[in-house]
Amino acid sequence: MFINKALLLSVMALIGSVSPISAAEVNQARLALQAPVMAISRQGDTILSVGDRGHIFKFNQQKWSQVASPSDVLFTNIFQLNQVNAWAVGHDLTIVATKDGGNTWQLQQQLAQSDRPLLDINFIDRNNGYAVGAYGTYFNTTDGGKSWTKQFLASLLPQDDIEYLAEIRAESEEEYQYEISSILPHFNKIIRLQNGSLMMVGELGLIALSNDGQTWQRLDNIYDGSFFSALETRKNTLLVAGLRGNLFRSIDQGKSWHKINLPNSFSVNDLRQQSNGDIYLAQNNGILLKSSDDGESFSVAVLYKGHDLLGNVTIDNKMWLATSKGLVQVSSQHQVKQ
Repeated sequence: MFINKALLLSVMALIGSVSPISAAEVNQARLALQAPVMAISRQGDTILSVGDRGHIFKFNQQKWSQVASPSDVLFTNIFQLNQVNAWAVGHDLTIVATKDGGNTWQLQQQLAQSDRPLLDINFIDRNNGYAVGAYGTYFNTTDGGKSWTKQFLASLLPQDDIEYLAEIRAESEEEYQYEISSILPHFNKIIRLQNGSLMMVGELGLIALSNDGQTWQRLDNIYDGSFFSALETRKNTLLVAGLRGNLFRSIDQGKSWHKINLPNSFSVNDLRQQSNGDIYLAQNNGILLKSSDDGESFSVAVLYKGHDLLGNVTIDNKMWLATSKGLVQVSSQHQVKQ
């Protein structure tokens, strides 16, 4: 078999291989790096990403290294509490965790019979955390993920649905359990606010707040479509974004919202703020928008056609993107002059 030497060297450099590898291993590494990467995260010097087929990557010594994973499901998101503790979630209600900065991972939960994904996870401290997903799936833990308890958040239902469920339960517990398995909207993102409360966004315009993670209050709808991401800026401004480029901004902790007009109508997959205060908004169709005014306005910063963007981090003044076609480093040809 002919092996492209340049490809061999570049793959070895990118994944951090230092020992001789076979042609099959080169191909496997290349395919892993080109597979969808659904999320990327950084805490200090620990930089991690997760994606398709259980892939987990760690950036170390200027290289991305693929680390062993306890699952082969599609991972959808990752949360880092600090440089040591992190959790990732994915399909089949899978939750995995690391206690050594991403070098090794342990399976905490995987329920293959569920046939539905978890979409986000957040921890308040090393013990207390929340995992959310499709059809109102909601788990909490008080022991760092050794055990997870499923909750049904009835408070997020309209009163008509609550009364309907009460009638169903009076007739059949089996029917009731079937109904509550899909009556809630998808929970797409859960974040902790600076005042210690939690905010969750999702399908059907869901924006909800909680002081304790147990009881939730749904805010009045400002949009009927799906929200995929949320962010609280360093100035306590709230941003929620999602389908068809819909972005809303609140400066009063969600009491009122103002729609922010974006340069396009592509769906927003991720919102995050860099250490310098700049806010980045990752979109489908290869667009990364940037705001330097606390989310009042956005302009195109990066254009990477052919990729859906799912997140970004900056490492040594170089930006890396999590995309539908793998991890990519932004070059000058993809940057848009402001």
